[in-house]
Amino acid sequence: GVVRQLRPQVSAVSAMAIFVMTWNWIATNDTGLPLDGINLQVLALPSIPFTLSSPALGLLLVFRTNAAYFRWMQARDSWARITRHGLNLVRMASVFSSDLDAVDELSKVVWLYCRTVMNKLSSPDEDEEVYQQEVREMFQDSPIAQKVISSPYRPIAAWKELSIQLHSLPTADPKCLIETDKSIIILGECTSICEKIYSSPVPLVYTRHTARFLSLWALLLPFALYSAFYSVGLVWAVLPSSAIMAFFLFGVDELAMQLEEPFSLLPLQVFCDEVMEANKIMVGKEEPRLDK
Repeated sequence: GVVRQLRPQVSAVSAMAIFVMTWNWIATNDTGLPLDGINLQVLALPSIPFTLSSPALGLLLVFRTNAAYFRWMQARDSWARITRHGLNLVRMASVFSSDLDAVDELSKVVWLYCRTVMNKLSSPDEDEEVYQQEVREMFQDSPIAQKVISSPYRPIAAWKELSIQLHSLPTADPKCLIETDKSIIILGECTSICEKIYSSPVPLVYTRHTARFLSLWALLLPFALYSAFYSVGLVWAVLPSSAIMAFFLFGVDELAMQLEEPFSLLPLQVFCDEVMEANKIMVGKEEPRLDK
């Protein structure tokens, strides 16, 4: 979670606040220690530099968060269209074709396409073995599974199989196939959007500059807070104030970082499973539910 990821940053800022408070406690000779002849300078900064720089820091964080959220929304919308148009293929095929076995085979290829796109957008170490197992269990002895798995670019191979299965359906009106084929085109467009998001992260130079700016700003913040709280006799508030501000500022940055990789957050496996369950219903092979 976000809280666990923020422990190093919040701990560093808190340690800096403790150091400032301890140093200044000794420097102001509030400890009662014999420090005659030792002149320690109080570590403090005016608040003006932070006041002037905070709008720039806010803009950096806002721009990054907006860009990350836009990537997440694009990914979610694209997957919503993939699932909807995949289901539309099976719906239309089940209406204009009377060959239920052929329609059932098309529904499996629709699931295969969704599952293959998910595999393309996932880490090979996490999904490769599960992907091959699920595909082979779905198609059993069919050559489609091996053809897609062995392809150097699996989404294209699965996309081609969609067209082959659709146009092999027996139908009295070929125009229905042409209209239904439009959904396959949309599937390809949505997949290209997902691949663009997956392969084109936010520029590293922007991420690094924001991280440097935020880190330096937060680490120097206790020096300015000491000046503000010392004047009102609330030096103890430097530590909690520094920690709380570091938590929320670094939290915004961490949220943006996680949203930049939307496919690690979206439940892609759930989407694929829902496609298969919905296809079973449209093909007429759903499992009956027993009333309790």
